[in-house]
Amino acid sequence: MHLLISLCLAGISFVFVFLVWYPDHLSSASGANQIFLMLLAIDSILGPCITLIIFNPKKKELKWDLAVIAVVQLSALLYGLHAMFIARPAYIVFNVDRFDIVYANDFSDEKLAKVKNLQFQHLPVLRPQIIAARRPTDINERNALLFSSVNGGDDLPQLPQYYVNYSEMTEEVSKHAHALQELNQYNRGQSERVTNIATKYEKLGTKIGFLPLKGKIDHLTVIVDLKTAEVLDIIDLKPW
Repeated sequence: MHLLISLCLAGISFVFVFLVWYPDHLSSASGANQIFLMLLAIDSILGPCITLIIFNPKKKELKWDLAVIAVVQLSALLYGLHAMFIARPAYIVFNVDRFDIVYANDFSDEKLAKVKNLQFQHLPVLRPQIIAARRPTDINERNALLFSSVNGGDDLPQLPQYYVNYSEMTEEVSKHAHALQELNQYNRGQSERVTNIATKYEKLGTKIGFLPLKGKIDHLTVIVDLKTAEVLDIIDLKPW
C-alpha cells in the first residue's frame, strides 16, 4: 500500500513537472530530468523500503513509526517539488535572432519593480509564456546592457523591463528563421527525422523554418511558421 501511494504521488508530480512547469523538452534543456529522477528514487523507493524493513504487526509503535516515515517522505517530496517550481522556466524569450529560456529564479523583486508593463510584473505560475525582448533605444542603456552581458551578468532576456508581447516582434522572428535543412548538418543520423518534420507541415500547407532555443544545460530547436512566426513546435534537435 505504501508503494502504491508513493507511485500515485510520483505520477501527480510527473504531470506537474513534465507537462506543466517543464513542457516540450524544456526539462532536458534545463537539467530537470536528473533532479526529478533522483527525487523519485529517494522518495518513492526509499520510503516503502524503510516501511518494509520496520514493518511488524506485533510492534506497538508501528503506527507512530509509519506516521513518521510518511511525514518525512511527504516533506522531502514537497521540498523537491518546491525547488523545481522556483527554478521553473518562466518565459521563452525571442532575443534578436534566437529564443532563450528564462527561469523564475532569474528574477528578483528589484528587477520586477522596474517593469512598467503590468503583464510582466508577475511571473507565470504554470506553463512558460512565449514573449519577446526589445533592445533599448537609449545609448546609455545599450552600453550598460553590453557591459553587463560581456562581464557575465544579465543579458537582454533576463531584464523584464524590455519585454514585449511576442506579436510585436513577429517580423524579426520570420526574418531570422533558418531553413529546416540546416538541421541536418548539426544532427548527424537524424536526417529522416528532419524530413518527417518538413513533410508533416508541407501536408498542412505551412512553410516553416527554425530558430535556436538556448537552455541552461542543452539547446533545442523551435519550429516556426515563416508567414505568421507562430511557434509550432519545440523539438530536441541541435540548432547549431
